Amino acid sequence: MAAAPGGTKAVYCSAGVNLLGGAIRNATGMNLPELFARDYAGPMDCGLYHMNLMPQGEAYMAGGMNMRPRDQLKLGQLYLDGGVWRGRRVVSAAWVKASWQPSSRFEAGHAYGYGWHIVDLPSGGKEYRLYEAGGNGGQFVIAIPQLDLVVGFTAGNYGDFGTWYKLMTDWVPAYVIPAAAGSGG
Repeated sequence: MAAAPGGTKAVYCSAGVNLLGGAIRNATGMNLPELFARDYAGPMDCGLYHMNLMPQGEAYMAGGMNMRPRDQLKLGQLYLDGGVWRGRRVVSAAWVKASWQPSSRFEAGHAYGYGWHIVDLPSGGKEYRLYEAGGNGGQFVIAIPQLDLVVGFTAGNYGDFGTWYKLMTDWVPAYVIPAAAGSGG
């Protein structure tokens, strides 16, 4: 172990997210692609999407999902709206709130909730709290409650963290937030 348990230091591990998928499958007794279609894609009016499957046919929950950008953005909007999509509860308000609470920290200004990176970024003399769900390569869904804004990126710079991470840390505070906050850009 790199650090003692207890939420003092986060280290992201895709295997942990994939194991969580197995726990959900076991708890629900449902195949994960079917569960996703029934409980998320259907209620969220998602169009065509593809999930990576493992050899036994179960979904690989730690990455490789393809969906339309407009459907990616719906995840952020769902969370901004407390788990409700078009008047229908999709995720419990308690889960949304818990998901966006820091459970561990990567570094100052960067925490981790339940599947969401929680990042404080300065822009235009203010600090904004961003909630980001992303993937290797630069796929981001970023929710910014202070601006009631969801931002999405669909880059493909796989394995090049130094390039794709700048989409969030540099581009969002330099261009997106000023444009949305009405302070130029």
